Amino acid sequence: MIDVLIWPFLISIAAILYVYAGYITMLQLVVRIKGDRPIRSQPITPSVTLLISAYNEAAVIRKKLENALSIDYPSHLLAIVVVSDASDDGTDEIVREYADRNVRLFRQAERRGKTAGLNAAIATVRSDVVVFSDANAMYSRNAIRMLVRNFADGDIGCVTGEAQYLPQGDAVADVGERLYWGYEMQIKRLETSIGSMVGGDGAIYAIRTALWRTLPDNAINDFLNPLQIVAAGWRATYEPMAICSEETAGDTRVEYKRRVRIVSRSWRAVLHTPQVLNPFRVGLFAWCVLSHKVLRWFSGFFAAVALVCALEMSFEVVQRWPVAGAVVLLAAAAALLVSPVRRSSAMLWYFAVINAASVVGVVKGTFGQVSGVWSTARAVPTAPARGLVVPTGLVLLLGILAMSVVAVTAVPFGVYSTSTVVFWGSTAALGYVYIGYPAVLALLRAVIRKPIVKAATEPRVCLLIAANDEEAVIDAKLRNSLAVDYPHERFEIVVASDGSIDDTNAMVKRFAPRVRLLELSPRRGKIAAINEAMRSITAEIVIFSDANTFLDPQAVRELVQNFADPRVGAASGDVSLVGDRAALARSEDLYYLYERWVQQAESEIGSMIGADGALYAIRRELFVPPGNDTILDDMAIPMAVVRAGRRVVFEPTARGYEQGSETAAEEFARKSRVVAGAIQFLARRDSWIGMRSVQAIFSLVSHKGLRWLSPAFLTGAFVASLLLADVAPVYAAAATAQGLVFGLGLFGCWRPLRRLGIIALAHYFCLVQLAACVGFVRGVSGAQSVLWQRFQRATDPEPMVAHD
Repeated sequence: MIDVLIWPFLISIAAILYVYAGYITMLQLVVRIKGDRPIRSQPITPSVTLLISAYNEAAVIRKKLENALSIDYPSHLLAIVVVSDASDDGTDEIVREYADRNVRLFRQAERRGKTAGLNAAIATVRSDVVVFSDANAMYSRNAIRMLVRNFADGDIGCVTGEAQYLPQGDAVADVGERLYWGYEMQIKRLETSIGSMVGGDGAIYAIRTALWRTLPDNAINDFLNPLQIVAAGWRATYEPMAICSEETAGDTRVEYKRRVRIVSRSWRAVLHTPQVLNPFRVGLFAWCVLSHKVLRWFSGFFAAVALVCALEMSFEVVQRWPVAGAVVLLAAAAALLVSPVRRSSAMLWYFAVINAASVVGVVKGTFGQVSGVWSTARAVPTAPARGLVVPTGLVLLLGILAMSVVAVTAVPFGVYSTSTVVFWGSTAALGYVYIGYPAVLALLRAVIRKPIVKAATEPRVCLLIAANDEEAVIDAKLRNSLAVDYPHERFEIVVASDGSIDDTNAMVKRFAPRVRLLELSPRRGKIAAINEAMRSITAEIVIFSDANTFLDPQAVRELVQNFADPRVGAASGDVSLVGDRAALARSEDLYYLYERWVQQAESEIGSMIGADGALYAIRRELFVPPGNDTILDDMAIPMAVVRAGRRVVFEPTARGYEQGSETAAEEFARKSRVVAGAIQFLARRDSWIGMRSVQAIFSLVSHKGLRWLSPAFLTGAFVASLLLADVAPVYAAAATAQGLVFGLGLFGCWRPLRRLGIIALAHYFCLVQLAACVGFVRGVSGAQSVLWQRFQRATDPEPMVAHD
């Protein structure tokens, strides 16, 4: 097998090496042999129009216009035009304020995309030169003079400046993008030296106005336009002294989407101008297009082939020498504990992401699935993570450790097939999630316990209750809250009513002035209500609680005593479930007993992951508003505290009680919503933690990430055991055991049978796994509503007492 796979592996590796190292080396060689092709530049001042493309850029457009007006160029020769793609955030209103300063607004009545706007705007331009810019690109004072001096050379039709990316931090996308563009600048210089560079940069490039040709609305103007100019016989060059600066994406997910959009449209541009691949027409430029762009866009395919071949060959090597293979894998895992290696692995992750985006972009471009409409990456800011973000290093560490376990345990059974790998890999993952991780926590507690410095303290506290149609419990909730043992003058209660249409608002008003009501309409979801309420809250500590959660009198004091420790940024209480819970009580109680132990252990060694949304507190200064479409506030808000370098701790003596799920359907809906919100959270920057927070990353992956994937592991183990049932008794036994659990879980759908402990436990386990599977799909697809679902509440507060 190795003999068969070695050639595609070597060819793929060679292709990748050529794209990223061979091409630039050959460019240097060509320049050395042929010499630089000169550019006959000299100071000139043609008339210039600066076109600034904008869509909802209210956050930066004023700064951009002030920057443009400060450029060193004769004002009577420089026109500034903002091309607004139907912005609706106040961008256009800001631009109109500059009308008396030679700034013109060109607005598209409906949103059609950047290129459509440029097509329409350039039809009104009468200047000799057009300079294209983005709203977040800030020019140096001499940038335009440096650009236009190149047009003194009659062979040049397009000039691209140098976009420098400002360092925002050590996030993977920040560091990766800066390195990538530094590498790109070198290639652009060399390509210019032999003739023409490939493409342009939408942040800063200029053309002779007469060379603009109307482009398809979904085309990428800063790539197709320069290609057309070169195909027409002109040069496209790079001017390193024309400098602009802009921020990096700062978010690998944002960068991935941007790359997909750019590559899909750029690939279409090459298909639209095939003459640029004809060396008899454009000379060495055809080689540049092929090497610099086309092969690079396909490097993801090469990497995939190399990876598949490498894995297959590795399996065969490990089968022959299992001990040596395991040692090598464990050594690689250990290396990831070293900071420079972790940092390098994170950078590899960034380049893996952009190569994956290239593959997706090529596929979309081939099938015409491209759009000219773009969205700004300047969204609601999130708390900056400290240090290098994205838990890539530890994710890889866990993956390599799992591979090591598979390699060592699978071989003795004499079969090293895909099914074997799936079975033992899935079994190892499940064992680690439910047994291995708690065992590791127990060990860490004994070695690195981090005590919390608690003290009786009375900071100003606000109890924030987000509510929607809670007339059944809100009166009892507020009476319970007013009865807590805390000084009234230092204790505020705020109810954020999210579009309630029952008597909730009227009932809350009866408690004024001790209770403040925020009536919000229309209904937008819990996070939107929390964000709105937090604008007016000035208390030092904010406690979040649900309308159906009733507090022990000492709960507030027990929570706030943790904030005497300056390292603590959030504290979560212990909420018990009470009431008739559809014969799920014992199974659910076992689950929560296990969960509380894990949370306590995480708290004692650093930070717990997330909090209990029914009762948790944070320092007001550490609150970072999550996006209003966030599903889980009790994950996003506490993790922002972790990103700020503070601890999230568990306080078991801060007790609360709430009605548990009364039906299996209610529990299913609740669990699936939690997992959907968790998947949404992991896909966002809210989940990115500084690489210095090793414990938080380790716990996030082990406690949450891998557990949410447990349905996939269960399915893999079950299917693989069925396929291998006749290979060895262990597989037949595993298939039988799993089938028995699933069967008992199915029997539990009949409520009377749930009174049998083993059936109730199997039913609850299967219900949780199925809910996780549904939640995973909803989270990935974005199908989960941000509006929380409220089930029938118990109206009598008396049952809210703990079971012994």
